Amino acid sequence: MKRGTIFLISVCLACTFSGRVPPQAVAQSTEYQVFLPMVARADRYSFLVAGHTYGLPGVDNPGLHPPFRALFPQINADRLSFGVLTGDIVVEGTADDWDEVDAELAELLFPVYLAVGNHDVSNRALFVSRYGPTYYSFAYHGDLFIVLDGELDACNISGEQMAFLREALDGSEARNVFVFVHKLIWVVDGTPYYVLRARLNGPGGYDFHGNFWTEVEPLLSDLNAQVYIVAGDVGAPWAMPLFYERYENIHLVASGMGGSEEENFLIFEVDRSGVQIRARRLDGQPLNRDTIDAYDLAYYGGVE
Repeated sequence: MKRGTIFLISVCLACTFSGRVPPQAVAQSTEYQVFLPMVARADRYSFLVAGHTYGLPGVDNPGLHPPFRALFPQINADRLSFGVLTGDIVVEGTADDWDEVDAELAELLFPVYLAVGNHDVSNRALFVSRYGPTYYSFAYHGDLFIVLDGELDACNISGEQMAFLREALDGSEARNVFVFVHKLIWVVDGTPYYVLRARLNGPGGYDFHGNFWTEVEPLLSDLNAQVYIVAGDVGAPWAMPLFYERYENIHLVASGMGGSEEENFLIFEVDRSGVQIRARRLDGQPLNRDTIDAYDLAYYGGVE
């Protein structure tokens, strides 16, 4: 496969690797790290985040959501550094489904990382054999990127994955930390965010008593960095298309596609002045509320 398909787990020599990591390299690796080839534009870079890319629930597309796939020429013109798919990439998780997705992602001119959703690990062994561990991290231009698997323990980050997260954050001097996960793990009973449970793509697999606020969030809020937690379990016709809420150094973000009027993906633009997030609707229209930060908790009825 040509460069620009899927970059997930890699061995040390992969700093110059240009293709998918072969399964045998994944099996031999004990590092939950990815090495992304560096480019010359050190002061500025941008990347794509797309959630629920299999599309409309109940429809098994050959590959990715067709309206998203149709935008690949425009996306390639943006000269992005990489992309992240935040889960529910396929419907059934069969080898044929993944072959179709791989073939379409090969048309993009940048590497793409995967965060798994519940559909993607319906055959977990197959996913791991193809793409490697389901949680991992990488660094890029002074920033830290962490991909989590919220499907291992019903939205809890626990056990070996929690140990991995602590190690990834320990001593971090990153200016920005980006955390990608499929489910909105901050939607927990007893918090203002619990109101969002009715605006998810579906409640299946959620533990609305999870450990995000008790164990994960304290690790992130203690960092001397801006932290962006980005989820993808939205975008169905009955769900919200976008969410953004900021407090202190924490940014909670959700974006997805699957038939809603405002189905969308995100472009993150990063430079020395900070991070800008743009939501791009698949139909090419502007957001109904102009900017992503208008899709906050107050808008969805969480607070007065």
